[in-house]
Parts: sequence; C-alpha cells; structure tokens
Amino acid sequence: MKTLRFIGVATIIVALSVNFIACSDDEEKAEEMFFIGAWAQDGDDDIFVLNADGTGVSYDSETLYKRGEVDDFFSWTYNNEWLYLDDDELRAESVSSNKIVWRRYFDGYFETANRDAFGWYELWTWERYTK
Repeated sequence: MKTLRFIGVATIIVALSVNFIACSDDEEKAEEMFFIGAWAQDGDDDIFVLNADGTGVSYDSETLYKRGEVDDFFSWTYNNEWLYLDDDELRAESVSSNKIVWRRYFDGYFETANRDAFGWYELWTWERYTK
C-alpha cells in the first residue's frame, strides 16, 4: 500500500513539474512578443524595429524611418529577462505598455555610468513608436 501511495505521489509531482515548466516557456514567449514592433529612443531620433523572426532594423531619424532608409540591420534574442541586440545586452529596469527603461550594459566605465551586480550600465529609454 505504501508503494502505491509513493508511486501516486511521485506521478503527481512529475505532472505538476511539467506544467510549471510549460508555463514558464509560455510566459517568456509572451514577454518576447511584447518587444515586437517599432520603438523610438527617448532623447534621440533613433527608431528601432524588432521583427518576430529575430531580425531588426534601426533608423537614424523619424524622417528616415518614414522614407524607409535603413541605417543598420541587426539580430535580437530575448532570454531570461535579457534582450540581446547584436553586441548590446539590455535588462529592463521598468516596463509599461508603451515604455521600457533599459539598463544597457557595456565594458568599461564613464562618468554617467552606474554599476550593479551585472556590470556597468546606462539607462536607455524606449517608447513605442505609434506615428
């Protein structure tokens, strides 16, 4: 009887573990989908477009964006709350429906830099581009 109870409990634990793992992947995918679209960099005219296929383009200004004159092509991935844009490593400091404040990490130090457990960073604000 104890053996049957042990097997029953073990089966339930395994089933719950699988469900928790599946939820985690779904949540990560939903977060990744949030980033898809056009974003304007606050304090600069740059516009970034992140596509669902992991590619992206940047434009030096709103005018160039409207004309379709691309400044740069890049790839991006999102993993464990980190957004990777080619060489840039970003971690969200705050997120709302139309605005993200990123911690943009880099090697080295400069006067306006901050530091945390992951290294030196500067704040980089993106607002969803809707024009």
